[in-house]
Amino acid sequence: MPTGNAQQSLRRMAWRARRVISLAGEGPARGKELFRPLRSLDDAVIVACGDRVERVERHAVFRPDAGMEVRDLGAVTVVPGLINAHTHLQLSHLAGETVWGKGFVPWLRSLIPRLSLPLRPEAVATAVRRIVDTGTALVGDYTGQGVLTVGDLAREAGLECTLFCEWFGFDTSAFTRRDDPWPARYGALMRDAPESLRRHMAPAGHALYSTHADILRAAHAWCASHDRPFSLHLAEFPEETEALVSGRGALVELYAGVVLPNNWKAPGLPPVPLAEALGLLGPGTLAVHCVQCSGHDIRLLAQSGTAVCLCPRSNAALAVGAPPVSALAEAGVLLCLGTDGLTSNTDLDVRQEAIALREQGAPLEALVRMLTVNGAAALGRGNLGTLEPGKLNRWAVLPEAWEESWERK
Repeated sequence: MPTGNAQQSLRRMAWRARRVISLAGEGPARGKELFRPLRSLDDAVIVACGDRVERVERHAVFRPDAGMEVRDLGAVTVVPGLINAHTHLQLSHLAGETVWGKGFVPWLRSLIPRLSLPLRPEAVATAVRRIVDTGTALVGDYTGQGVLTVGDLAREAGLECTLFCEWFGFDTSAFTRRDDPWPARYGALMRDAPESLRRHMAPAGHALYSTHADILRAAHAWCASHDRPFSLHLAEFPEETEALVSGRGALVELYAGVVLPNNWKAPGLPPVPLAEALGLLGPGTLAVHCVQCSGHDIRLLAQSGTAVCLCPRSNAALAVGAPPVSALAEAGVLLCLGTDGLTSNTDLDVRQEAIALREQGAPLEALVRMLTVNGAAALGRGNLGTLEPGKLNRWAVLPEAWEESWERK
């Protein structure tokens, strides 16, 4: 799985594999399209010039140029570079430091006092290297003041990033320009960031229970007008719904007077209908988790064109339930996958999210598309997601456990 730093020259290279699933010509897949048979090319070669795919063809017709390096990957199935649409790389140093298995609020209670610990670049660097080793080409990363560290380390490793710079809290005193809705701490960071990083940064909301509605709307509007994806955590755990509907429960007790202002009143709507009422749903919005969704919620997500990032292993670790994958898929929601961060997952290998869903019966065809072309679409990165001329030369090897499934088809 080549990386950007390894391909700065325009040298031409080729990689041979038993099978290549290029997804050439495919766009984001919804509904029945998600389950269409995958077209594969057996005994195939990926030819690249510099960091761009030149062509994918059968080895029988491949003719290497003089001096071209050809590498044989062996009896593997290659797919486009994977997309991990939701991570928290900045928190990598907190791996193993939080409470799992007792619900979201106990986990959150264990996380909060650790958020003041300084970011450790070496932990981020290790996490980035491991992500790249899985064949992941792009991450959608939620970050705070560590945005430059995360961005720099990812760039050095050849990992593409969409950096979601999150607003957290209800204090709008520093929110003076609705046409420039960036958290104050990002002012200097934005000035210091290279253009290659700035063009993939976007203001984001944390969640409906933790970010002021005016800020969420302004961030969403800015992203829409600047062709950037907008993201927020949505419908992740039961106490979130309880707080927004009734203004009561363990989350309110934890946040009252600290995150939630003393005059805060519950909006009286569950998360998805509230997001719809605020105008936050629609094409360009990436809603993360969507575990606590009713049939009505799923219809709202589908009809609005909102993309949903599923993080099933994180949901299981925090004991918040399982996302309604089949219902979301059948309704036509654009689905992709993410690992969440190391505070709620054992690793950042997005293939393992697919394996978890595979064990629950999700078809291989759907999972490959969620891992690739759908994730690229959700993050607005048209240069990834398929292997065809002009796209970035990023690819991954399917898990060995899937080979038998493929052979039986």
